[in-house]
Amino acid sequence: MAMRTFVAVVVCALFLEKCMITSGKEDNIPTTSAYCKIVWLLGIPCDQVNVAIVTQIKAMASYKLVSVIPKLIQANHTSGFDQLERVNFTMVPTSMILGCHVQGTSVSAVWFSLFDNGTNYCNLRNVIKGSALDKAPGFLEFTNEWLCLGCGLSAC
Repeated sequence: MAMRTFVAVVVCALFLEKCMITSGKEDNIPTTSAYCKIVWLLGIPCDQVNVAIVTQIKAMASYKLVSVIPKLIQANHTSGFDQLERVNFTMVPTSMILGCHVQGTSVSAVWFSLFDNGTNYCNLRNVIKGSALDKAPGFLEFTNEWLCLGCGLSAC
């Protein structure tokens, strides 16, 4: 029980530290578009996470890679009715167990998609699940309705 509490405290501390670092001006999320922001913690190195995400995006017909560098993957996703969403995955190594902190964002390009029934959540989740990163050691996902509109309604 004490070990489980310690692990939860460490995870929360890592999560909060990264949230403070990654929140703010760099997000550029328009308040008039549907968006989703998810944070994942994984117990594998970021270079492996990068390869897995890029490989999965290349395998999915509705995604198009825009830019790939070691700490950032940018892509576009086209959903129903040719609606475009910008999808980004940012990776930062964690200080413990050679893990990786991944922040995913998906933002709809049009203002009228504010209530998208979880499309942006699924844009991110489908890549992570399709790449089997959700089965990686230490996998944890953090989001909620404030960070990810419609995540509770999604049917990925």
